[in-house]
Order: sequence, then C-alpha cells, then structure tokens
Amino acid sequence: MDCPISMQYQPALADFSRANQQRILRYLTLLATREYTTATLTAVVRTLNALRRQVPHVRQRVLTRALTQTTAQDILAFITASQASGLAPSTINTQLGLLSAFFAYLREEGQMTQQPVRRQHRLLPPTVLPKPIPDADLVAFFHVIDSVRDRLIFLLMLRCGLRVSEVCALAWEAIDVRAGTVRINRGKGQVDRIVSLSPDVEQALAIWQAHQMPGPYLFPSPKRHRTHLFRSHINGLMDRYLAAAGLTSHYSPHCLRHTFATHLLNAGVSLEILKELMGHHSIALTLRYAKLYDTTKQYQYQQAMARITQRQALRGR
Repeated sequence: MDCPISMQYQPALADFSRANQQRILRYLTLLATREYTTATLTAVVRTLNALRRQVPHVRQRVLTRALTQTTAQDILAFITASQASGLAPSTINTQLGLLSAFFAYLREEGQMTQQPVRRQHRLLPPTVLPKPIPDADLVAFFHVIDSVRDRLIFLLMLRCGLRVSEVCALAWEAIDVRAGTVRINRGKGQVDRIVSLSPDVEQALAIWQAHQMPGPYLFPSPKRHRTHLFRSHINGLMDRYLAAAGLTSHYSPHCLRHTFATHLLNAGVSLEILKELMGHHSIALTLRYAKLYDTTKQYQYQQAMARITQRQALRGR
C-alpha cells in the first residue's frame, strides 16, 4: 500500500506482521477519508503498539502476527499494565475507545467474530473539578514572559479557551483579523467552533505576525521544516515560566483553558454560550464548571459573611 498514510505510519508499525500492517493501514486510510485528525490516527497506532507490548509474552507473538486473535483477556492484561504504569482512568478509557472502534471495523470486515473490548472493561474515572489559576498567580506568570511568541501562545488559551493541541496546530488561515475571530476546525470530538480575539490577543498577534517568516502555522517548529510546535514544547515552556515566577503550585497549560471558562462564567456568560466557546460536544462537560462556580460562590459568601459578622461584633451587636 503505497500512499501517504502508508509512508507516514508504516515505520511505527514495523514490529507487526505484514498482514497486521495492511489491516491497520486500511483502517487509518478509512479514518483519514472521514476527516479524522492526524492526532487521532497517531493515537490509534500508539495504542495498538501499546496493546501488543503490554500483554503477556506468549500473547505478544500471537498479536504481533494477527490482531484478529485479540481476546477479552488480552484487553484486561492491557488495562492492568496501563494502570501499573500510572495512566489515568480517563486516558485508559480513551485508549479502550480507540481499540473498540478498531476491532469493530475488523468485525464489519468479517475478520473477527467477537468484540474483545467489553463494557465491563471501562474504568470509573474520578470526578475532578477543573483547576483555574488564581488571578495573583496569573499576573506573576505573565509578568515573567518576555517572548512575544510565548505570550501569544498562553494568551490564546487564557482568552480564547484553545486547547494545547489547537494552539500547536493553529494556522494563519484560521485567523480572521478583520472579524477578530479564530476558527477551530475538527477540534476534540470533531466539533468546529469560532471564538473571538480579545484586545490583548489581537495586539500580541499583530506584533508576532510582523516579525514572523511566511509559513502555514502561527507557531512553526524551530527544528522541523514546515511543521508546528508540539505539546511537549509548550509544556516545557509552562514549567519554565512557572519556575521563573516562583509559583510552586503545579499548573498545566490546560489550566489556562479552565481559567478562561471560569472567568466567563463568573462574568455572567450562560452555560449554553460557554459550551459553544469551549467546543464541548455535550453540555455535561460544561456543567463541571457550574459545580466550580457553586464552590466559588460559597467561598465568596463565607468571606463576605465573615467580614459582616466581624464588623457587627466591633459595633457591639
């Protein structure tokens, strides 16, 4: 199979048998025709390789030869190994979803009779509230950023709610300077959305554009021609600036997106509008921020009530 998909992914499939490689490449080609993102295709390859490596040794030989022989016990071994390596339940569930879709494809093709990924394999992830960054820490963080590029990277998450992957792959053609908007195509969950550019983002964008060499991406890779920055690079930048600001709390770049949502909710934006701006597939995801908002309201109420009671005590009431 001599095509761009084959050229791009076959090296990563080298440890599989030729028959397995052809199965996987046909599946990836199908996903590509359905306009799944490169990130999704790469995740499929990575997950299939992880499955092959993490089953018992005797089963590794079987799956290397024929993934059609995968059993529910193999999936259970994969889950156990993934948990032992420290992967979060949500990450494991995402991988199970990728495996389930791949095996469903093989069943539709008549190459398998049973789905090895069962409903009971799914893990129950803990309910974790979003983690916005307090205003004082935000000020300290941005105060130490002296790079126009880096400031724009983090402002796009804070002011526009972009995900790290969306910032990495952001193209100039997605920016409408006249309308003051940025369009995100096929975001997580295959959701398209348009978000507005705040004045500080527009200012940073104009400065960056004036000093940027022509190219398709806002943030090209400094090492690889005609490719964009990777998530690991932005994660490293975040850690460096947090250390420079003397912030000991661990924040990830995604916390800036959480902060974006929390700021808008506190400013009175409805959950329906916030859902669209965040690019959530379901409002159930957006409702997590409502829980956080309830916590914020309770904290502010307690702080205000403490001041009221203290003032009343001083007056002898």
